[in-house]
Amino acid sequence: MFEQPTSGQELMTPQQISDICEGRDQTIAMWLDLYDHYHDTREAAGRLSIAGSLSLSTSGERYEDKLTKAFISSKTIRKRHRETGDCTEIPARENFTAVLTQTVDRRCWTALMDQLGFDQLLDEQARREFHDGLREAPAAFTSENCSATFGHIWGNRRELYLRGIANVFAKLDRRFRSHDGFKIGSRLIVDRALNEWGSWDRYERRDTLRDVERVFLELDGKPPVSERQSIAHLVTDAARNRANLPAVIHGDYWRVRIFKNGNLHIWFENKDLLDAVNRLLAEYYGEAIGDGYDTSEADDAPSFHLTPAKNFGEFFTSEEVARQVMERAEIRAGQRVLEPSAGNAALAKPAREAGADVTCVEIQPGLAHELGVLHGFANVIEGDFLALDPAHFTPFDCIVMNPPFDRGRDCDHVRHAYEFLKPGGVLVAIMSARAEFAEDKRHKALHRLVEQAAPVSRWGRQSKWFDLPPGSFAHAGTNVNTVILAIRKPE
Repeated sequence: MFEQPTSGQELMTPQQISDICEGRDQTIAMWLDLYDHYHDTREAAGRLSIAGSLSLSTSGERYEDKLTKAFISSKTIRKRHRETGDCTEIPARENFTAVLTQTVDRRCWTALMDQLGFDQLLDEQARREFHDGLREAPAAFTSENCSATFGHIWGNRRELYLRGIANVFAKLDRRFRSHDGFKIGSRLIVDRALNEWGSWDRYERRDTLRDVERVFLELDGKPPVSERQSIAHLVTDAARNRANLPAVIHGDYWRVRIFKNGNLHIWFENKDLLDAVNRLLAEYYGEAIGDGYDTSEADDAPSFHLTPAKNFGEFFTSEEVARQVMERAEIRAGQRVLEPSAGNAALAKPAREAGADVTCVEIQPGLAHELGVLHGFANVIEGDFLALDPAHFTPFDCIVMNPPFDRGRDCDHVRHAYEFLKPGGVLVAIMSARAEFAEDKRHKALHRLVEQAAPVSRWGRQSKWFDLPPGSFAHAGTNVNTVILAIRKPE
C-alpha cells in the first residue's frame, strides 16, 4: 500500500501501448461479429421451424449478467433521463456495443494497471478513485488515454506515495492533519476504538492502525507483519481480558494503553522514525504558507507579529472554500461586514452579493487599488490589519477572513479581528489545521478566545471547528490542511 516508487519501474513504449489497444479493438470487433451471427442464425432458424424463433433468457437469475443480457436481446432499449424524464430509444445492437465496450475497457484498464505494477504506486485514495471510475463509465482504452493516465501516475508517483502516508495519519487522529501532530511523548487518543467485548468497534480503525504500523515498518526497512503479529491484534488480545484493564502493551514503535471504555491512548516512542515521517509529511504538505515553522519565535511571543507574513501570506481563496465560509457566516442584507485580508475579494464579493455593506482591508497596495477600482468596493483600507485600532471603528456584524498562516499569524489576525466584532456578531476564518491543536503560547491564546466564544449555530450541531477537504489550497501551491473556525461573540 505504501510502496515507495523505485527507478526500476518503467512505462511501456508507445508502440507497446498501441499494440495493446489494437488488440482491444479487434476483441470488440470479433464480439460484434458474434452478436450479428447469433441474431442472424436465430432469425433464420425461426423461419424454418414451425415452433418459430427461440429465445435465450437471463430471467430467474438473481444477479443478471449485463453483458449476457445485452448479447441475447433483440429488443430496442428505452432509457429515461434521470433529470429531464425524456425517453431515448437505443437499438439492441447499439446497446450491446456500449455494454461490450465498457466491459472490455474495464478489464483492459485493470489488467494493464496490474501488469505495470502501478496499482502499488497508488495510495488508498487514488486507488479508490481509479476503481470507482471503472464501475460506471470507464474511459475508452485508447493509446492517448493510456499515455495520459499512466503518464500522470508515473509523473506523480512521489506525491501519491506521500499523500498515502498523510491520509493514513489524518484518519487516525484529526491532529495529524497539521504539522503539530508529531511530538515525542505526544498522546494520541482513539475514542471508542473497542466495544465491550474487546473487539474493534469499527474495523476501519483497526485497518488504519495497521496502515500506520506498515508505514513505520517500511521506514525501518522491515517487511509487513502478519495479522496475528500486528499491534492491532495485540490490542484486541489484551482488551478481551476485561479484569486486567486498563492495561499497557508495547510494540516496536509505540506503547498503547487500553481502557475499559474502549478508548486507546497511543504514544510513539521511536524518535528517528517519527522524524522520518515528519520529513515525508513536510515534503507533502509543504511549508509554502509557513505552517511548518520550527523556530521558537511563536512559542516565546504571545503578542502579535510586528512584521508582515512572508510574501504577505498570499494564498487566495477558491470559490468552493468561499462558499463554505459564506454558509457558516449566514450573512444577511444590511449587515456590516469586515474582510481583514481582502486580497482578490474572494470573500468580500459574495458578502456584498448577500446584501452586506463590506469594508475591505488589504496590505498590498496593488490589490488594495484593484479592490476599489476593479471590484468596486467603496470602503477599502490599505495597510496592515494588525496595526488598526478597533476603537476607531463601529463594531461589525460579521467578519469573514483568510488570514496569512505564516508562523501562527492566523492566530494573531483572528484574535485581533475578534475585537472588531459587536456582541452577538459572527466571525468565520479560514485557518491552518495547526490552529486547532498547536500548544505554543500564541495558539493557547487563540484557544482561550474560542472557548469563551459561542458556536455560530444556535441550535443543532454546536461545533466551532470544521475541516476543509484535503487539497483545498492545492491551486495555490500547497497541500497544507485547513479548517474553518466559526464563532459568535457572546452578547
